[in-house]
Amino acid sequence: MNKQAFAIAAVALLGLSLSTSILSANDTGVRDKRATLDRIPWTGPVPKANCRPGDHTESGLQGQTTPEERFSGDSEDGYNCNLELVGQFQGEGAKSQGGPAYFEHCAYYDTNNNPLQEHRGVVVIDGSDPAHPRATAYLDDPVMLDPHETLKSNVRRKLLAGAELNGPGFVVYDLSADCAHPVLSGSTQLTGSQGHMGNFAPDGLTYYLGQAFEGIGGFMHIVDLSDPSNPKQLPPWQFLGDGRPHGVWLNEDGTRLYAGQAGQFGNVGNTAFGTGPDGLVILDVSDYQLRLPDPQVRIISTLFWDDQGTAEEMYPFSKNGRRYVVSSDESGGNGGVGGAPAACARGASPHG
Repeated sequence: MNKQAFAIAAVALLGLSLSTSILSANDTGVRDKRATLDRIPWTGPVPKANCRPGDHTESGLQGQTTPEERFSGDSEDGYNCNLELVGQFQGEGAKSQGGPAYFEHCAYYDTNNNPLQEHRGVVVIDGSDPAHPRATAYLDDPVMLDPHETLKSNVRRKLLAGAELNGPGFVVYDLSADCAHPVLSGSTQLTGSQGHMGNFAPDGLTYYLGQAFEGIGGFMHIVDLSDPSNPKQLPPWQFLGDGRPHGVWLNEDGTRLYAGQAGQFGNVGNTAFGTGPDGLVILDVSDYQLRLPDPQVRIISTLFWDDQGTAEEMYPFSKNGRRYVVSSDESGGNGGVGGAPAACARGASPHG
């Protein structure tokens, strides 16, 4: 199987503002124009960055940080190419796996849930003034004290959702009136759930929740959000083979789920170690999307690799009429053994 490696360029959202204009690297009026940035979200392709003299850049491809750069301390200063810090918010500590999620000019992130914090839970950041982002609310529902990697927003339904880390709680917030002040819409207890990482279907009507146990026999819990004030648990799906999701992403119509199966580094096709092979499993979840009775999940295809481990995100995107998935892993090269983060892209079939 051919693997096509991609370097993932990091895109900075100035001052947490999701609405931005493209500013030339040679534009001497950047500061003046910043005041007139429109509020229309940018959805077009991002142009290639032109690094400026004095920018601190990686030695190789953008997004790749070598072991030498990490161990020497060079990476501690951060890297920038055609980026300039506009504003920042200093809080009480962010959890590395806890978001952020975004909606309009707002961002949402987990904290470390330290009892010594003055404010616990999910921090709501208003970035409408990019130079002065500020906290406007703290979501301290018991679930939001630590939703871990489940904190996600949905643009179409204007919702924010999260599930309790290693617990059954699940909550939904309404962002429609003011993204800076989310309103609790509904909550439920998902019987048997031990939440870890999840995501909305693009239409915002369904939420798929991966679990703390990612081995064979593990479950995926599914929530019907047709009525956000009354989230309902759909029949959980148990995986007796491949498909257990760590990262969860779906195609546009919500019928295909791209599961990052968190296998062990160096392990392909061998399930003797519990979690099995590492990589991408494309699942047919159309029964859940269509709300059919006795819903089933079917494997469409698999793609495993042995140079990374603990697969996580599986971002779908399209280019020149073809569809791809970009992945990242938590171990292997990402852990310092290989050198560059895993970034694999594969052409998908029309049904993938």
